[in-house]
Amino acid sequence: GAAATMACAALLVSAPVGLLSNVIIVPRMPLLAQQAADQQWPSLKRTCDGMLQTCVSVGLPLTLTLIAFASLAVKTVFQRSAFTAESTSLVAPVAMVYALGIPWFLCRDVVVRAFYAMGRGRVPAATSVVALALNALLNAALSRRMPVPAIGLVLSTVLVSCMSVLVLYAALCRDFRYFQYFQTTASADEGAWEGGSGWRPFLVRTLLASGATALYCKALLQVVLPSGHSLILRLTPPFFPASLRWLLDAGLVGAAFASSWLVYFLAFSCTKPKAQTTAP
Repeated sequence: GAAATMACAALLVSAPVGLLSNVIIVPRMPLLAQQAADQQWPSLKRTCDGMLQTCVSVGLPLTLTLIAFASLAVKTVFQRSAFTAESTSLVAPVAMVYALGIPWFLCRDVVVRAFYAMGRGRVPAATSVVALALNALLNAALSRRMPVPAIGLVLSTVLVSCMSVLVLYAALCRDFRYFQYFQTTASADEGAWEGGSGWRPFLVRTLLASGATALYCKALLQVVLPSGHSLILRLTPPFFPASLRWLLDAGLVGAAFASSWLVYFLAFSCTKPKAQTTAP
């Protein structure tokens, strides 16, 4: 049913999201709390923006790769026993839609923790209440319009997460400016506030790197899954043990994900603007 399909797709996405969240956010939580306690608002904003940009840089290539190799990933992780090829065809599209929300899920964790570090936990709590109501409305609307109800339910979750992040980040920037303006003892790095954190060049580089990664995934997909059949299945003889074939398939999926990440970061690094040097 729809519940089982969504559960399998959510498990495929939530595992890497949880791991990346722990790697990116947890180590910097003491820094957020310290900067908030010391009322270093420009430094706190730069830290939050850096964490958000890291989440986008890590989550976006994972999204692109998971969308491209959803069928192979679902088959490798789940397809055995009662989980048949038909089940894979049902779960894979839902996993693709779930993958669209990976950067937003990561960014939401960053913004929410920033509010709690500032002692403003009521803002994300109120936003969550509104998001729940909006999610319920979108669930009812999209599940009826989509050919597969599970896709509509997951899409509503992704859309609500996206809107929540944008609203929370706007509120966070407003709070930063409010605290900075009314701060009686301005911090030493007050002049760095107006420079921003380079969101515009970062987004341009992100779009270029995403395009390169998408083209790479499309080309790799023609090699890994030509005509819908796994490369391992075509290259191994019929008498190959199923367990060994599964290990090779899993290695192929891992190599595809790792190489796609590498392409993204190489493209992202190549588009970095050169530092301007001034003559002495």
